[in-house]
Amino acid sequence: MQQKVPHNQYDLTFKRLFQFKEVFLNFLRGNINREWVNRIDAESLEFVDRSFIKDEFVEKEADVIYRARLEDTDIYFYVLIEPQSTADKSMPKRLFEYMSLVWKRHMEEKADELLPPIVPIVLYNGRSSWNIPTQIFKGFDIFKNDMFNYILVDVNRLDDEKLKSRLDLLSIILYLEKSRRNAEEFVEKLNEVSEYVCKLPQSQLKVFCSWLLRIVKPQVIEEMKSRIDELLKKIEAEGVEDVGEFIFNVQQLIQEYYREAEEKGKEKGYEEGIQEGIQKGIQRKEEEIVRRLIQKGFDDNFIAEATGVEIERIKKIREEYTKYS
Repeated sequence: MQQKVPHNQYDLTFKRLFQFKEVFLNFLRGNINREWVNRIDAESLEFVDRSFIKDEFVEKEADVIYRARLEDTDIYFYVLIEPQSTADKSMPKRLFEYMSLVWKRHMEEKADELLPPIVPIVLYNGRSSWNIPTQIFKGFDIFKNDMFNYILVDVNRLDDEKLKSRLDLLSIILYLEKSRRNAEEFVEKLNEVSEYVCKLPQSQLKVFCSWLLRIVKPQVIEEMKSRIDELLKKIEAEGVEDVGEFIFNVQQLIQEYYREAEEKGKEKGYEEGIQEGIQKGIQRKEEEIVRRLIQKGFDDNFIAEATGVEIERIKKIREEYTKYS
């Protein structure tokens, strides 16, 4: 009767074998039928110690991790040595768990980089045939183009006419969101959609009106904020009785705020203009004093100490004075 080799001894043998880079590379080339295998930079192939993923892997699995370079991309190979006599149905979930740990460590070291690809490999030597799907995700054939990408919906690039034609709560809010930083345009758009807003079910109407008030709240004077908070509570509790009047009042609030902001902006600009004029006058006076000291033959260090003007500026004044005198 053949003596059974202990699992841990079996695992250890392969782990030791795979620590030789040339052995692991030949294993990849001989067993993975992918075009990119032959493009792996052999010199970049690096055995990654188990400690790379800290203590979370300790005694969990017999594993081998390699890192390699494929053109300008780091790629990880995670080899799970599976010496059990029968296939393990939990394998896809286990692999994803361990891949997640590798990604977690990568994020800790290189927070600003995209996640690297990981190629999971199971080395199986059981008696029964492997009958577990090799796909980690259910429905991968349907979602394979979306699984490791995210779909971007950029509100600012959505088509206004398409949003208006949909006439649902989300489309209306997105339509208005695009103009929330432009008061005149926002009010105009709000007027456009008001008729449809009035037809919304009360539950959706409450959501819309609450959203609208929260958009307006940061843009009104402090005295009005408590009033808006009260109105928000009332809407949540009782709903909205007269939607048309509500929207009209919100439009008035927005317009009033931007009128005040515009006036304050003009006042601020006037004040800043005065300050700028004063500063320029001081600078002209300093330059006049520096030129007089240059005429009298004083060096740059003395002038800087006497006037407090930066020496680089004095040198520039001297250069201009010499050029035109």
